[in-house]
Amino acid sequence: MNRSAKMVLGAAVAAMGFAVGISGPAQAAELVTNGSFETGDFTGWTLTGNTGFMGVECPGAPFAGPGDGNCDAFAGPVGSIGTLSQVLNTLPGRFYNINFDFQPDGGNPSSFSAVWDTQPPLLSLTNPAASAYQVLHFTALATAATTSLSFNFRDDPGFLKLDSVSVAVPEPGSLALLGIGMAGLWWRRRKA
Repeated sequence: MNRSAKMVLGAAVAAMGFAVGISGPAQAAELVTNGSFETGDFTGWTLTGNTGFMGVECPGAPFAGPGDGNCDAFAGPVGSIGTLSQVLNTLPGRFYNINFDFQPDGGNPSSFSAVWDTQPPLLSLTNPAASAYQVLHFTALATAATTSLSFNFRDDPGFLKLDSVSVAVPEPGSLALLGIGMAGLWWRRRKA
């Protein structure tokens, strides 16, 4: 390999390394305020509908969800639905990862749903069986600059629990791909 080819190859490798280096690992920017209810209340959340028997408990582990912290939300509206929601700043056309921990108590009648904006529910349950905390993951598309994430509860004889709510979009490694593509184009042009 002659000297100029080595220089070109070295520059291409340097460009790829630079692009990969500055893009770093995929990180997520968290959009939900107080998603684990660690403030001990509903700071950042809006409550509507039947908000009777809705609150935050901070008994410490092992009673909170499997996620972070010691607090969780409980909801047991009787006879009608209570809603816990938050409006998030989103980018239209971008997908978001929605995660939360949910624990039903097996009460009847009860219902729970998680809704991303005006789209069909991410999850809709009627009289869910009692279980330990379930760690749930969804992906949904934002269609506007703001998107509502809502949780709807009813549990006449007991309480449904919610914890570790998060919404994030991983930062794409597109900068790294752009750098690799540009290095490849540059290499091809130099070769021609």
